[in-house]
Amino acid sequence: MSSAVRKFHPIRQAFRLSPLVMALALISPFSANAMQPNEAIIQSEAITTQTHRFHRDYVLGTSLDVIVQGASKQDAKLALAAIQTEIARLDQILSTWRDDSEISALNNNKQSIGSPELFEVIAACENWRDQTCGAFDARLGQLITLWEQSQGVVKLDSATRRQVLNQLTADSVKLDPEQNSIAIDSAVKFAPDGYAKGYVIDRALVAARQAVPSMQGLLLDIGGDIRVWGNAPQQDAWNVGVQDAFAQNDSAAPEQVLKLNNQAVAFSGQGYRSLAGQSHLLDPKTGMPLQHVAQCVVVGTCAADADALATALAAMNPSEGLQLIEALIGYEAKVTLTDGQVHQSSGWNSLVQIPQQAEMRTVASGSSTTWPAGYQAVIDLTLPKIDVEKYRAPYVSVWVTDANKQIVRTLAVWGKDDKWINSNYVWWRRYGRQMPNLDAVAKPSRQPGQYKLAWDGKDESGKAVAAGKYLIHIETSREHGDHSYQTFDLDVKAKGVNQMLPAQKEIGAVKLNFQKVN
Repeated sequence: MSSAVRKFHPIRQAFRLSPLVMALALISPFSANAMQPNEAIIQSEAITTQTHRFHRDYVLGTSLDVIVQGASKQDAKLALAAIQTEIARLDQILSTWRDDSEISALNNNKQSIGSPELFEVIAACENWRDQTCGAFDARLGQLITLWEQSQGVVKLDSATRRQVLNQLTADSVKLDPEQNSIAIDSAVKFAPDGYAKGYVIDRALVAARQAVPSMQGLLLDIGGDIRVWGNAPQQDAWNVGVQDAFAQNDSAAPEQVLKLNNQAVAFSGQGYRSLAGQSHLLDPKTGMPLQHVAQCVVVGTCAADADALATALAAMNPSEGLQLIEALIGYEAKVTLTDGQVHQSSGWNSLVQIPQQAEMRTVASGSSTTWPAGYQAVIDLTLPKIDVEKYRAPYVSVWVTDANKQIVRTLAVWGKDDKWINSNYVWWRRYGRQMPNLDAVAKPSRQPGQYKLAWDGKDESGKAVAAGKYLIHIETSREHGDHSYQTFDLDVKAKGVNQMLPAQKEIGAVKLNFQKVN
């Protein structure tokens, strides 16, 4: 993996976010006109279900917003009380801002036989550290403190940074799940904000559902990190806005609106906060603030893991980070760099609410929507012979999706062994494991050589598709070898196009020619 970075909040407790974070993060589905200072209740005339909205300030150093769907006013307030009680309980355990918390005692005494919650959070942080090869690291509290003490007068010198980082070895933390005991070396000081805030959100949502079993839906938002469950006021999905990474204030309209069901959203980014006048993102390999990531947004099945992944993505090369996301079922991500480049996982667009006027613009353009007669997309690829012991031919998947990443046509799946075919995890996760007739698609692996594939503009059922924008995906993996994933953007119109993707370890340069063949 690439160099790693740590997200933290220098003057707030371990999992607190400044209210200004929402300027660069996810914006909640609350409009300024609809919200009252403390709470609002909306009664729909069309249905008997009530929607109750609550807002509370000074919760974990930021604000708490809650939407309760399908409950009486009394039950909605009971759910809110359960949420606040659980947050306060976990704050007593996990807040590094409090001297009397369990985690502060661990950091001071270097050992603890503590609550199941503390052990669970520390163990999860250590697991994510391993899974991300250090891109997520909750051990950097000592380095954070040193940066705070520098006050921006001078940079923290490299010798001091290196000394601290060199002491954070693999065995610096010892966990005993049977005793819930944690022992840490002197150089370790836990600051688990990149996981703990999401953990609090997850646990608070469970507490609310237990307190009010009859509740039909719930949204819980702490400082911009969000978890939704059940029915939404909009009926089909919860609408959650994602603000532009470069927006200068928190009143800007969202860049995108996500439609979510039983999911969580978390982010990491530079925001308006700084550490000693610099970015609050630290590279654990150098200890220096990192400047290249503006915003990482992750949607997943739970807030804690989404939080950890957002932190990890801020550390990684975008292609490495998105490979991590693609390998996980139920997670999508969007990464925006400070130079304006945007990288997103293959299923991100499926979460985005498409503006209603989009179809009208297409119709009004007057352009033909039919596939141009006689045209084909021809893909030329080369499998190089790699001089290694026990060479195995790579597994290759080539497929076409529309602009929303919906499958249109699978052009090739080379490799029939079920044991390895899912090594092409982008194709397998999205499409392969959903195909009932996989044997009809998969073919034996190809030996090194040159190969040609063609797409004639027809979908899996043989029907002609319309002109427009498509993506052609090429994924390869080899037993005891490497994995690669590349895409072509293809704008289908009556005009020839030639493109090339550079060679990677397991595949040579790939050419795409969109041309008229007859």
